[in-house]
Amino acid sequence: MKRKALAVAVGALFAAPAAQAQITFGNDQIGTLQIYGKLYPQFGWFSATNSTQPGAPVSTLSASTATSGVLAGTGVIENPQPRQLVDVQNSYIGFRGERGLTKGFGGLKAIWQLEQSTNFDVGTGTFGSRNSFVGLSSGGFGTVKLGNMDTVYKEYGDTMAMFGIASGNFISASNVLSQSIGSNRAARFHERRNSSIMYETPSFAGFTGGVMYGPAEDKTGSRNSNLWSYGVKWDSERFYVSVHQEKHQDFFGLSTNIANTTIRNTNPGAHSDDKATRLSAEFRLPTMRFVFDVAKLKYEENGQLAGPHVASYEHTNWGIGWDGGFGPWRLATQYLRAGEGSCSLTSGSCSTTGLGAKMWTAGVRYRFDRQTFVYAIYAKLNNGESAAFNNGQPTINIGNDTTNLALGISYTF
Repeated sequence: MKRKALAVAVGALFAAPAAQAQITFGNDQIGTLQIYGKLYPQFGWFSATNSTQPGAPVSTLSASTATSGVLAGTGVIENPQPRQLVDVQNSYIGFRGERGLTKGFGGLKAIWQLEQSTNFDVGTGTFGSRNSFVGLSSGGFGTVKLGNMDTVYKEYGDTMAMFGIASGNFISASNVLSQSIGSNRAARFHERRNSSIMYETPSFAGFTGGVMYGPAEDKTGSRNSNLWSYGVKWDSERFYVSVHQEKHQDFFGLSTNIANTTIRNTNPGAHSDDKATRLSAEFRLPTMRFVFDVAKLKYEENGQLAGPHVASYEHTNWGIGWDGGFGPWRLATQYLRAGEGSCSLTSGSCSTTGLGAKMWTAGVRYRFDRQTFVYAIYAKLNNGESAAFNNGQPTINIGNDTTNLALGISYTF
């Protein structure tokens, strides 16, 4: 048996890359080890215009005070400098495996995965920083995993993922679709949750359901920042439909994203409840597909101190996309829109004027083989005069409109 396992391992080690995109060692009896990854560095250009200036009319959530209705500050706010950059986005390398435990329960097996970003443009990276877990999987009872994983909300929706290189990139729909009015990650619903447990059902007639819980390991007497994420999807190959929801307790996604510091919720005994609900769908043809997403994001806070403070904000975001190709060529485009929404304060009125945003992305890809392709991608993000959606820059100003263009290469193994 040991000789047989060794033969399999050696054969896998020397398998030609063109014939085997992922290198696998071992077998089901002794357990398998698979090495995989995706590297997609790119050279890009960035520019920004139209910073909202002090004294300009803006939303209550962006204003200098609860009643001023104008942006704070004096003098001219300069646009971020245009720049050129080399980025590797969310390039990653991973290790995973499984081992059969029993033929009962629909074939019970142990599964594991360790995946990490590799920032090889600057020579850094953190082991286990991406989807990493250990679990049990059965065709009869489903899969249980514990670790650091994408939420159900992220896995089941926003399926456009242009050319498979959108993760961490300026073309990612989540930069608009899954965010509130700024870019602080506390308000995002397209994330990975560490220290979490996830269960996914087996597939029944194309239907699959999933649920994740992320407890608050730093729970205190006044804060309990836990997460629930759950959903159901149906996939018939031609059609894909998913409905999913995620809830954040004590994340304070609203207060951490509003520019108006005078109305933020700073009471140590306060609480917040943030919720996102999304419908995602695909229609697939042999050489193309159409993608649609619509999401409602709602942020609520309570226990504020005296005076006007933010109490709630909600808005609806949506996107529509297409990709298709012929031979080695593939084209893709997507349009996304974030609504201005509505808001409330503990006292007084609340305006959401200018909190909307829209983004258009486009790209073209040429594939050399199943592992390697080159690409060109473009994104134009227009913020309302009160908004600060950010699709990947270190900092932007309220109201900035940004343009990104990049040329890159992707290699998968």
